Amino acid sequence: MNLRTQQKPSESARLIALGTATAVCLMLSIALGGGLWFFFGGESVPAPVARSAPSNPIVAAPPPPAPPPPVIGTVLVPAGIVAFDGADGVAPRKVAVESFFISETEVTNQQYQEFIVATRHAAPTGWTNGAFPVGAAMQPVTNVSWHDANDFCAWYSAKIGATARLPTEAEWLRAAQGDDRRTYPWGREWRDNVAASKQTGGKIFPVKSFPDGRSPYGAYDMAGNVWEWTSDVELDAQGAPKTDDKGQTRRIIKGGSADEEPRTLSLLVRKSVPPNVADPMLGFRYIIVPNSTPATGAAASAPAP
Repeated sequence: MNLRTQQKPSESARLIALGTATAVCLMLSIALGGGLWFFFGGESVPAPVARSAPSNPIVAAPPPPAPPPPVIGTVLVPAGIVAFDGADGVAPRKVAVESFFISETEVTNQQYQEFIVATRHAAPTGWTNGAFPVGAAMQPVTNVSWHDANDFCAWYSAKIGATARLPTEAEWLRAAQGDDRRTYPWGREWRDNVAASKQTGGKIFPVKSFPDGRSPYGAYDMAGNVWEWTSDVELDAQGAPKTDDKGQTRRIIKGGSADEEPRTLSLLVRKSVPPNVADPMLGFRYIIVPNSTPATGAAASAPAP
C-alpha cells in the first residue's frame, strides 16, 4: 500500500491566507459602516456648542395691580370724569373722581341704632326710647340732619379703621351714572316699578326692594326711596357758597324720594337744604376711601345693611 506523506503548509502560504482574511474583514467593515451611514441619513451629529447667556435678558412686565378688596356692604366705583352741564346754575365743568367704595344701600335704621347705642347720640324723630318703629329695621334711616350723618360717619370710621364720609355730589353722580351720563341709575328712560316713587304708593320701602333699579356698579335706591345728603355746599353763579337767612351754607341732596314724581327722580335733579334740616324723606349713604380700606377682619365687623 502506498501512503502519501502529509506535508505542512509553508510559511509563505500561511501569510498569504492571513492577509486575505484581513482584507476581507476590512472590506466587510467598510461596507457595513457605509450601510449604517446611509441608513441613518448620511450625516454626522455635531457636538453641542455651549452658548453664553444674553447680556440683557428679557424680563416680563409685572401684572397690573389688583383692585382693592371689597369692603362689606359697599360696591367699588372706579375712577372717572363727571361732567356738569351748568344746569345747576354754576358754569359747566368736569370733575375728576378717584376710585372709592360707596355703601350698597342707604344707611338703615338698624345700622343707625348701633351708632346711637355706641355713642348715645340723639335718636331721630319718630323713634321711641332709642328704638326705631317696629318692622322698620331695613328701611333707610330718615329725620337725620347733615350733622347727624357726619357724626355717624366719624363713628363708623373709628369702628372699621377706615375713612368713611359723605360723598361729594360728583362722587354720588359717578356711583349713580357710571360712564354714560344716564338719566336714571338703570338707563336713559324711566321704567315703572324699579324705584320707590309716587307710582309705587309714595311710601318708603326696605332697602334692596328694587334690584332692577341698581346703578351700573350695583348700588341700590340711588333714585327714589329717600333723598340723600352729600358733603357739598350749594354754590352761586360765581362759585361762592350760598347761605340761608341764618348764615348757614346749604348742602346738596340727591336722588329724590318716594314722595316724588318720576321726573324728579332724574339723577340730574338736585336740591339744597340747610344742614340742620331733618326731614322724614331725607337720609344718607357713605363712601370709604380706598387707601384707608380696613383689613378683612375690620371690614367684617361692619353693621349689616
